Amino acid sequence: MSDRDSVVTVDELDEADEREEERGKESRRDGFGGGRDRYGADRRDDRGQQSFGFQELASKVLQIQAKRFYIDVNENRRGRFVKLSEVSAMGGRSRLVMDMTTAAEFHDKLTEFIEHYSALGPRSHRDGEGDGKLKSEVIHSGDRRYYLDLKENNRGRFLKVAMTLPPPSHERSQIVIPAQGMIDIRDALTDLLSEFGKENKQDESQTSAPAESEDGKISLQIDNKVFSFDVQDNRRGKYLRISEISPNYRTAINIPHQSWNQFKELLRSSTVHKEAVKAEEGVPQNGSSD
Repeated sequence: MSDRDSVVTVDELDEADEREEERGKESRRDGFGGGRDRYGADRRDDRGQQSFGFQELASKVLQIQAKRFYIDVNENRRGRFVKLSEVSAMGGRSRLVMDMTTAAEFHDKLTEFIEHYSALGPRSHRDGEGDGKLKSEVIHSGDRRYYLDLKENNRGRFLKVAMTLPPPSHERSQIVIPAQGMIDIRDALTDLLSEFGKENKQDESQTSAPAESEDGKISLQIDNKVFSFDVQDNRRGKYLRISEISPNYRTAINIPHQSWNQFKELLRSSTVHKEAVKAEEGVPQNGSSD
């Protein structure tokens, strides 16, 4: 099973709730007006109770210049997802929806855009291309695409984030974040992903015995994470690939063969130091996976 198999997809949310959207259930909160969109965030019945199996887990509200941004973490029977909504000073609204894996990638891209924006000099008509574009990235999530464009015009610099839906609709929605507000959005996502990015939290760390597959790959499960250790070769030589896999994301590092002994010594030294500090502070040394 891949790390995406257990994650809700936006397409599944659309299919699950399209019929209810057409029935025009218009109850909403937060003054947005209209009904909850078909992505299913926090639908409510006539008694104000959440219905259709959706639950809002957390919500953050940010005021950035004249706009309000809502970042919601919601959950249905298929999993969790993030909804990012923009409300203009005139009441206009637009929203994007992404699964938790895509939200984590979006968070990382935001950091890259923040760093790029911080390195820019004073605004000039000569900056960027003819359309005022300063930096662009694309996030691929199944049949969906998320386009991130840092741009500038005579009113300032801003990040435009557009989401395109797959055929046959080809619908496109977008939000525009003032460049100064990218840090606020990123930091809010950091908090939400840290708390809700893992769907199967446990109070205590549970570690299984290491297992070796037929191809020689060794894996170790700790809580809802799996750490995989795989020795591979390429044209540059032998290396150890260490992968961290959870229900919502996957990341990996490669350690060249010539650095194995140094890496092992650094790991041992840092572990010994950490245990010594805990002993001095009187902290139990049972540890955790984090």
